[in-house]
Amino acid sequence: MRLRPSPATFVRPAALAAAVALFACTGQAVADPAPGSDTTAPAATPFALDATGAASPVEFDGGMQGFSVESADFAHGYLTEDLLAERLKTLGPRGVLRLGGYSMDLVWPAFGAYRDASAPAQAIGGTVDQADLDGLKRLLDATGWKVTLGVPLKSLIDPAKVKNPLKDPAPQVTMDQVVAEVKAAHVTLGDDLLSVEVGNEYDNVTTLTPAEMWSTVKQYQAAIDAALPHAHLKMTGPSANTALTNSVIDGFADAALADGAGAPRRTLAELSSHLYAGSHCGTSTATMAQLMSPDTYVKARAKLEGIKAVGERLHHTVPMTLNESNSASCSGQPGVSNAYGSSLWALDHLLETARNGVSRLLFHTNTAAVCGDFKPRDSADYPISYRYYGAFCAADQAQLDAHRLSASPLYYGLWAFRQLPQGHFVDLGLPDDDLGRLRAYGIEDKDGKLHVVLINVQDPAAADATDDTVTLELPRRMHTARTTALVSSAAGGLSSLDAGSITLGGAKVTSEGTADRAPRSTPLRVGAGRSTVTVAPGTAQIISVSR
Repeated sequence: MRLRPSPATFVRPAALAAAVALFACTGQAVADPAPGSDTTAPAATPFALDATGAASPVEFDGGMQGFSVESADFAHGYLTEDLLAERLKTLGPRGVLRLGGYSMDLVWPAFGAYRDASAPAQAIGGTVDQADLDGLKRLLDATGWKVTLGVPLKSLIDPAKVKNPLKDPAPQVTMDQVVAEVKAAHVTLGDDLLSVEVGNEYDNVTTLTPAEMWSTVKQYQAAIDAALPHAHLKMTGPSANTALTNSVIDGFADAALADGAGAPRRTLAELSSHLYAGSHCGTSTATMAQLMSPDTYVKARAKLEGIKAVGERLHHTVPMTLNESNSASCSGQPGVSNAYGSSLWALDHLLETARNGVSRLLFHTNTAAVCGDFKPRDSADYPISYRYYGAFCAADQAQLDAHRLSASPLYYGLWAFRQLPQGHFVDLGLPDDDLGRLRAYGIEDKDGKLHVVLINVQDPAAADATDDTVTLELPRRMHTARTTALVSSAAGGLSSLDAGSITLGGAKVTSEGTADRAPRSTPLRVGAGRSTVTVAPGTAQIISVSR
């Protein structure tokens, strides 16, 4: 009997003109070729994975994701219920917004004695005032999300410690001004304010040593404690840059531990780092091939393992976070950060990060932008919300004005991740030699149900791309399996810019920010303690297996 195909179409050069793949009850993909098309394609690549091992101590929390947003976006009133609430709620009720980024030092906090003061010319990021906090409170109430608040650093330290005073000079903000903003934020947001972050990538913009940065963070906390003695607010730091080494956070941890074993926990709500897969800074150019490559994966894993080691030195008393991350630094790489492949990469990056014990991963994003309307550094609109790696954007200005933001490929990766329940990781035994074709993760939930994520990272537009035929060895007495697919039906493979062709279980995210329906799963056959699953190039499958 011939199985009817699903709507997912994969177009390859000199191959299927309108091929569609289905995970049916056999667990095999079946192609329906277009009339007269060339049906020759490379043979499928077989994989054998063992999901029978015991769950590891590493916990998995599907609510670990969220967004890093520029302070300038906050200052311009973009973090509102009308604009963002539905888009956050679709990703679940436990996300986190980080307000910070490069413009953390470029905004003017209009609070306390400075409430009515005019912002200086250097405040190119805009003015943050009580109205912004009130709008943020309504957004958090509507979504259940929480927030970390970034405050300026450059203008509060010895000017001799600023690396390049002429590059985006910071407005002269005082500690009293910072404390007044934090006090207003705590009064307005209450427990929704998780922590206060001091500066952004201090090691990029200052010459402070890690020990000096630790001392600075303590000074901020002391000033905040004096104004809010019963709030017990903790700090986020050091928010080190994107270097693949961890020397900065190692030194920061050394300085913290020098104050006693309990010092890090008393001061820090989280120890934060940044990580980008590639770069669009200066002459750097990220490519899709680099983004999906085993080399990028292995380098990120090494970075994450180093972060995990710092957490172990702190005896796991302080959560380790990536509070700013994405595919390419410096606003993202056009044709990569906004292309379909970034959805698969985001899903993979979230799972790889979680498996290494990192507690939270926040993707840096715009909040109010027209798709593709990038603003250069010398634009009057810089550093407001124009980035290629945004999670959502409007088709045009009229759509933006109507608060109709389309989900980007990145957003679909986060949405797919959100389908996974809390649990513990299970090692599937995928060797590094296979990372160029497949990524695989196993999670056992509290009810003993097994969830497996398989990502075929090959580009369906490549002539040599193959299906991944994966045989899963399953725990005893598991007989029922269903799978949900993340796919794109657009030509162009991983480099497709048509986010409207992406679906998760056949569902899409509307321009209102809601799903048009719940993602649909299809059955897989389980027999003799195993199931064979075919994953087409450029797709991901989320498989749930139960007794």
